[in-house]
Amino acid sequence: MKIIATTSLSDYIDDNFYAFLAESGLQYIPRQNRSLPLLQSEYQSEGIVVWYKGGPVLFIGEQKFFFHPNMAKNRISLYRKSGITDPLVTACEIKPGDRFLDCTLGLGADSIVAAYFTQGSRVTGLESSPIMAAIVEWGMKLYQHESPWLINAIQQIEVVKCDHYSYLSNLGDKFYDIVYFDPMFRKPLLKSQALSPLRILANHEPVTQESLQQACRVARKRVVIKEQTSSGEFERLGIKKIVGSSNNKINFGIIDCTE
Repeated sequence: MKIIATTSLSDYIDDNFYAFLAESGLQYIPRQNRSLPLLQSEYQSEGIVVWYKGGPVLFIGEQKFFFHPNMAKNRISLYRKSGITDPLVTACEIKPGDRFLDCTLGLGADSIVAAYFTQGSRVTGLESSPIMAAIVEWGMKLYQHESPWLINAIQQIEVVKCDHYSYLSNLGDKFYDIVYFDPMFRKPLLKSQALSPLRILANHEPVTQESLQQACRVARKRVVIKEQTSSGEFERLGIKKIVGSSNNKINFGIIDCTE
């Protein structure tokens, strides 16, 4: 997919945009008051990244992809206001100080929740799509909010542009406490404008037995996979411990690495 980058209104490039361009390798096109459809047509691109003060936004046709922590913010707020523990925290048994590896970062909601509950420990999010990784990484860097607890959780996350098998293969044994997978569902459960571009850009490959073996070597406490209950992935991967109800569309498969 050919993607170019431009500015929002003027052709002024700030230091952050220079750094983003250098890291992403995207071709910069001066805006020159041209519309996005015109730029897309002139340069025969399928997507355009527009740089805003609050972070980059990728436009693909009428859809757009950008970092926002809304889901994570709501999930953490539910705990802060009502004491309701997030299902991710329960499934992973996240404790303060745990080192958490999210092998499928996406928009980063699960990593943000994990970061909040690990209370300052290492949280790493892997994203194999270079453009998604760049947009989420810079969106996290530039995101502003009045709640310190949310900003601290977001800033705790290290975004790594890499596929999880390669990353896991180069780690030492028991390097992380928890290794987590949330692969892209083959059948989406919700129709969401925010998630539609993600489905276009994301890696749709299922978790392999080889990746799972590496994850079990790297995890000190447990490996957790989030999947649709009816997908058959738990059976394919040989995961027998399932957290959740048979009535739920989504459950967590657990591999205890302490046994």
